[in-house]
Amino acid sequence: MQTIQAQTLTNYVQKLFVAAGAPATHAERVANSLVSANLAGHDSHGVIRTVQYLNNIKDGMLDPHATPAIVRETGVVTMVDGRRSFGQVAAHYAINIAIEKAKTYGTATTGLFNSGHVGRLGEWVTLAADAQMIGVGYCNGGSRGGLVAPHGGRARRLGTNPLACAIPRADAAPIVIDFATSVVAEGKVRVARNGGKPLAPDRILDVNGEPSVDPNDLYNGGMLLPAAEHKGYCLGLMMDFLGGLLTGGGCAVLPTFQYGNGVLFTVHNIEAFRPLNEFLADGEIVAKTMVETPPRPGVERVLLPGEPEQLTAKARLQHGIPIDDNTWQQLVEAGEGLQVVVPPRQ
Repeated sequence: MQTIQAQTLTNYVQKLFVAAGAPATHAERVANSLVSANLAGHDSHGVIRTVQYLNNIKDGMLDPHATPAIVRETGVVTMVDGRRSFGQVAAHYAINIAIEKAKTYGTATTGLFNSGHVGRLGEWVTLAADAQMIGVGYCNGGSRGGLVAPHGGRARRLGTNPLACAIPRADAAPIVIDFATSVVAEGKVRVARNGGKPLAPDRILDVNGEPSVDPNDLYNGGMLLPAAEHKGYCLGLMMDFLGGLLTGGGCAVLPTFQYGNGVLFTVHNIEAFRPLNEFLADGEIVAKTMVETPPRPGVERVLLPGEPEQLTAKARLQHGIPIDDNTWQQLVEAGEGLQVVVPPRQ
């Protein structure tokens, strides 16, 4: 495990996508998004995805030139066709439509379909919090057949189907809630596999439906378990209906489904509900009460959602982003194949 500075890594990944045919603006958006996930400590959604996206371009599943487009509008609702574009490009476009409409209507929703992998869902709802609004994202998809077994089952049926919400604070970084409805995101299993590490128990089942801690078993026909047993299963199914069926993007078990994410973004303009300063003041009382909760033995202190990512980003900006040898070798091979000069790690 070695490290590389964030800007160096961003520049390199951007060059890879440009070499693969993406416009500079698209490549920059995707590279920044991937590296920001690494900075936040979510390596599962970071540069480990680079080769996946490059392969999607080769296979024709992703069009690096494509830009999303509005295909239907009915007042507060907007439908966006990603047109097989990079998910980061499509998600940024879609959430900003909802933000702008919420300024007028108080609440606005954008449905996104036919999009590539959108990356870390929390990144996009945070844009609403940055505008002093509340952003919520319901996401489904992945690949045909799914990766997650329903509670009590031993076959793939659902995607990892994340849910995210960002809430602004008065004078601090927003509260960001962002989690897969599976017990762990698929990318975290990928990180463990590339790092040669076993998984914690009760994360996956093998192809026969038996418990396993070997990350390779997931990629040999195994399946992820839902988070919190029946609760994660219910949430995952909810994401399929909201992010998938309502947007028309489909879901893993439909025969017409191919690949990608369907997302429903909803933005609430706080000022439409109550004075913003009052909301923020009450929010600070809630936040302060949470962090002042006496910690359990072995816990340093209670954190707010989003705070671990902020602390990790601060450390990684200073000391560099750790990249395991397998992931780095994949990035090196991609650079060699695309004739992009590979930067050194520390």
